[in-house]
Amino acid sequence: MRGWCSVAGVSAVVVVLVSAVGATAADYEFYGRSGDLIEIDLGSLPGVPGGAAFSSLEVGGFGNPHSGLTSSTLNQGTFANDGRFWVLPNPAADTPGEGDVDPAARGFQGVIQGNVRVNGVLKSFEVTVRPGYTGAGVGSVGQSLERLNRAANNELYVAQQQQRLRYLGYQREGGGEIVVDGDFGPNTDAALRTFQAAIVGGVNTTQANVDGIIGPNTAGWLNAANAPTWDELIDPDPQPTGTFSVSRMIGDFDLLPSCDPGGGCVRSGNTPQIERFGTSWAIELMEAGSAAAKDDTGITQLMNGMSTLDGYGSSAFHSTHRAGMDIDLHVTGSTHNFGNGSVSAAEQGVIDTAVAFIDAGSVGGPERGSILRIISSNEDILDGIRAARPSVSLSFDSSGGHRNHLHVDVGAPAQVAGLANLPGDFNLDGLVDAGDYTVWRDGLGVEYTTGDYTLWANNFGAGDAPGSAVAVPEPMACLIALAGCLVVPLALNRR
Repeated sequence: MRGWCSVAGVSAVVVVLVSAVGATAADYEFYGRSGDLIEIDLGSLPGVPGGAAFSSLEVGGFGNPHSGLTSSTLNQGTFANDGRFWVLPNPAADTPGEGDVDPAARGFQGVIQGNVRVNGVLKSFEVTVRPGYTGAGVGSVGQSLERLNRAANNELYVAQQQQRLRYLGYQREGGGEIVVDGDFGPNTDAALRTFQAAIVGGVNTTQANVDGIIGPNTAGWLNAANAPTWDELIDPDPQPTGTFSVSRMIGDFDLLPSCDPGGGCVRSGNTPQIERFGTSWAIELMEAGSAAAKDDTGITQLMNGMSTLDGYGSSAFHSTHRAGMDIDLHVTGSTHNFGNGSVSAAEQGVIDTAVAFIDAGSVGGPERGSILRIISSNEDILDGIRAARPSVSLSFDSSGGHRNHLHVDVGAPAQVAGLANLPGDFNLDGLVDAGDYTVWRDGLGVEYTTGDYTLWANNFGAGDAPGSAVAVPEPMACLIALAGCLVVPLALNRR
């Protein structure tokens, strides 16, 4: 077989080699994903003698936002004997100042450093954290029906569940990250129930309507490629602070500000909308539906409310809205009535807006929610929507509580199964390529064996674009070719 050491390829490899020579390499180098509980099994490494003793584990240094859990902590063994531990990337450490090399990606991406003593000798390690999470196989979230205060909970599974919920953005009641410690307590239960209420996809589902048990369905959604994240709806072009007016709305949508302190409910824009959070499914629908409605009607949407930061706080404003799957859309003042049997121009604008949202939800794919139901107190509006899209569930509120807005219940998309990491993709960049060979070569006898080369060779080219496959390099052939490539410029420089 021919090697991959072409002239262009050599340039890339030489850079890697020079960089490696100039850097202070850790004794052990590992890779993992941002949303995973990253397992490190020192006792199984070829470079660690059998029967070694392990102690003094440290993940990071002073001010380090990341942490680790040992097999002893999670009742999976004895760390002193097996050297098994898990690194927990903190998703909140998502700025360059905290070492994040890809702030645009969710969570933390970068290098987490640590130390551990092996047979009393201090060893350093680095974990390069890649984007995303593992959806199947090793690294994915496990389950054995974990729930609140259950003695039989698997603490490793609980920690995996906590890390994934934390990465996806689900909050404890009252707001704030949940702690990853393997203990399924009230805060984990609260975050889980918000997640479950979202994936159930029912009308008006809240945390009180789910079971709080992580079984196959819930774990499947935690591992799903399109698991819903909990996010803030951001207005890309807000009105200037303190000058909000319904008559001066900008772009595809604006957020209705909350009332300023002091009474009288003045909405100047100085007090942000408290219900501006929700699932990624609902936010994607809000953004896409608003854009479509603006194109169709010229109307900028005004979002009256979704959910509070933790979801639970929305109970102070609505009986629902607690799962990030509800959207209230403001309607113009002349439609704030029960209807009179004749559709006005303003009512037609609301009808067209609703149709745009319905259509946006029907073509959005696996990352976007769809519309389960629309509630209004205006029968003219409901009749118009029914005539245009008869398959959509509509509800008339005779109390008048929905005269000033449309309430939209968002449904979950179909689940997309999560993916396992590619065999042989040692650096977890989504490709089995020359970069993985370099990782294998540098770690041979320390983290990797010759059997790992076979694994890599058998999967070489996986994950790459169609038509870009190249021959698998032979280890010695490439090293010899690389040496030859390096000798030529050295000889030329001597002339």
